[in-house]
Amino acid sequence: MDLLQKTELYDLHVESGAKMVDFAGWMLPLWYPTGQTAEHLATRKACGLFDIGHMGEFRIEGAGAKPFLSRVLTNQTSGLSDGQAMYNLMLNEQGGVIDDCILYRFNENAYMLVVNAANMDVDFRWLSEHAEGGVGLENISRITAKLDLQGPTAPRLMSKWIPRPTLNSLKFFRFIPSIRIDGMEVLVSRTGYTGEIGFELYTHPRNAEKLWRLLISEGASLGILPCGLASRDTLRVEAGLPLHGHELRPDRAAVAHPWEFAIHWEGSFIGKEALLRAGQNGIQSTVSAFCMKGRRKAMPGWEVRSEGRTVGKVLSAVIAPSLANTPIGFLEIKSPVEVGTSLSFLQPETGNELDGEIAASPFLPTTSRRKMEEFLAE
Repeated sequence: MDLLQKTELYDLHVESGAKMVDFAGWMLPLWYPTGQTAEHLATRKACGLFDIGHMGEFRIEGAGAKPFLSRVLTNQTSGLSDGQAMYNLMLNEQGGVIDDCILYRFNENAYMLVVNAANMDVDFRWLSEHAEGGVGLENISRITAKLDLQGPTAPRLMSKWIPRPTLNSLKFFRFIPSIRIDGMEVLVSRTGYTGEIGFELYTHPRNAEKLWRLLISEGASLGILPCGLASRDTLRVEAGLPLHGHELRPDRAAVAHPWEFAIHWEGSFIGKEALLRAGQNGIQSTVSAFCMKGRRKAMPGWEVRSEGRTVGKVLSAVIAPSLANTPIGFLEIKSPVEVGTSLSFLQPETGNELDGEIAASPFLPTTSRRKMEEFLAE
């Protein structure tokens, strides 16, 4: 345990009775005494608070920053305006996903890129190798803490510190670069990983514990709960969102999946040629959502079968609290199949097959894009 990294909130999590686990080399809460299901449902119906201090943040600045980002990221980053964020993929030369990330634009020459903790060093090295003159890169992860406040009562909680007209003008994937919350400087973005309306809050690590305790205290009447990794996973799968290393990987070309909206095909980015070749040669597999027909869950790595033949494998699987505990997930399958197509899942220990089918994704309606004013009414 001593070799694992800890966020600024580690002692607070232990004090709160959280079950701590190793995630990407960090000791993070899996769940709290309230339990995974309560945390999940609180985020769907009220609000949940997550410690995401393990994520990586890079500052990218300089006159060459804009063209550089257009080359190393897949989305239309050149179309970003000040105060806007954008979901992106970072590809290798073979078209595989090095990481998925969110880019924040402060101005034409100043950006922040938020990356996954497990890939932080790989990402920074890749960016450094491809940066040319006029581009400055700095890893600011050590001086950045991140809390995620997600759920339908989150806007009312944030209205305690942000004027309602300002909140009402904060659209999906927009951010406020700096605001004071009880004397703490915080970047507030309307982004998240749950499908619910909410915020990602960036501040200096020295503020992390104070900000966490303040949100928990002020949010008590709004149903807030501290949430761990387990509920974060069930929330993201229900919302149809990928996890790098599962749905998105360096060894699979980033095509034929639900997140192709992050690829600007008119752009010129590293890995584009490989993606085009993959399309021309015929897609080898596609990523789709699935649900089980019974109460038993298929596990990641299980074989997916159709008419007695192995046609794919399970990538992610959870029990979905918002869907009456239906087992759902994502799978990789050799060829595109329609929603409702029946499949079976081979249980390796017994040789038994469990029944399931291709499902639509996201699995439930999300609130993340709805108008802020809907959630500010008392």
